[in-house]
Amino acid sequence: MIEGREQRRIVEKLTAQMEQQGLDALLLTSADGVFYSTGFAARSLYRSGKTGNAVSVVTSDGKVTLVCSEFEKMAAQKVCDPSVHIEAYPVWIYIEDYAFEGMTKEVQPDLNRTYRMAAEFIPQDKPVRVGIQSKWITYEAGCFLRERFGADRVADCSKLLAEARLLKTPWEIKVLRHNAQLSELAMYKTMKATVPGMTHADVHTCFHRTCLDLAPDLTAVSQSHTFGSSIAPAWMPAETPLMRGDLVRLDGGPYTNGYKSDLGRTFAVGNTTLPEREELYAALWKGYEWGIRHIGPGVRMCDIFRGVEQAIGMKEYIRGHFGHSISCDISGEEAPFIAPEETRVFEPGMVMCFETPFYSSRRHTYNIEDTFAVTENGIELFTHASPSLYI
Repeated sequence: MIEGREQRRIVEKLTAQMEQQGLDALLLTSADGVFYSTGFAARSLYRSGKTGNAVSVVTSDGKVTLVCSEFEKMAAQKVCDPSVHIEAYPVWIYIEDYAFEGMTKEVQPDLNRTYRMAAEFIPQDKPVRVGIQSKWITYEAGCFLRERFGADRVADCSKLLAEARLLKTPWEIKVLRHNAQLSELAMYKTMKATVPGMTHADVHTCFHRTCLDLAPDLTAVSQSHTFGSSIAPAWMPAETPLMRGDLVRLDGGPYTNGYKSDLGRTFAVGNTTLPEREELYAALWKGYEWGIRHIGPGVRMCDIFRGVEQAIGMKEYIRGHFGHSISCDISGEEAPFIAPEETRVFEPGMVMCFETPFYSSRRHTYNIEDTFAVTENGIELFTHASPSLYI
């Protein structure tokens, strides 16, 4: 098992949300959905992106079943809580442990079979309502589940999953704090190592290697960095050399124990840049500083958004949000957002990222982003951004 992970508490959060939504079972298919409910990070989902490689079922009585391949079964047994039942299906690979006389092998497994296997663990002694992740399921699997349980008895559970993950357990807070601080240290070391003449790709490599040096057990490194006049992060970073005075925006961080990190730092290459860029960063810092002073339990997120906007004081500066929740979702930022229409209040147990970014091909790109936990009396900042572009 992942040391300290509170499987029982996580299942309680899921079943509480299920009761509120009137659901009898969840059938989870995304990499983070399977991980959150079982504690097993299925490489087949994270790497291939093919839904159906692994599926988890959570029923209203708190029972959890993981359906995975024989290839991943032993790995799952090592990390899952004993309360998680594991059911495996055969794959094309020869595995001596599961071999028997007369067995046959498919060229590739029928991934829709995992849904049929998973459905067997949902009691049907009465009509049931089943929650699925609509964005993470094949068309064929969706048709099968609607035929099996009734089209009007299958509902999307994506919002339910986000709600269950919103208030963190003490273990989750510990992991997210650890990840954020790893990211902050890796960014600091990368900033110190970056000099004129290094390429965009060099900075990516430096950050990745630094994360590995600091956390050999990490599962991934998120890198959404931007350089100079390039405003969009590149999947394949360029061999373009950095010039003295260019701004570099570092964004992302390492994943450990199945959870993310998301931090933002901006610095000037060669410790010099144009005065207008310094002034812009100072305006963004005013917004950041105002937000950090005013975020706390009971405060509405929309009020923070408006206050930050006013503190920055740029009429032309319009954003959709100034931050978001963070957990184990690999597909991007998680709700709720510090947004103009979000009336939800900050609650103790939330862990969120607060940011004031700015993108411009002329003035370059910026982000000031930190991670914090909401406490009973205020917030605990896991990381601490700098008011200066200079190292």
